[in-house]
Amino acid sequence: MRRQLRAALTTTALLAASLGPLPVLLRLVPAGGARHDVPLAVWLLLGVAPYPVLLCAGAWYVRRAERNEGDVTGR
Repeated sequence: MRRQLRAALTTTALLAASLGPLPVLLRLVPAGGARHDVPLAVWLLLGVAPYPVLLCAGAWYVRRAERNEGDVTGR
């Protein structure tokens, strides 16, 4: 149970550390003034950057949870 909690907290901390600065990065991107188009950097930060991080964190957590369950059940 403790190993599962540790894995969950580690995953949460890694996601918070990697995706938490996104609002700060978006604040640093210039707004564009009177233009209504959205800069490419905003699309890349919101539409592309989070997904590999989420995929890797999720895959790591699932592998870790299955390993913990296998240790308990003897599989």
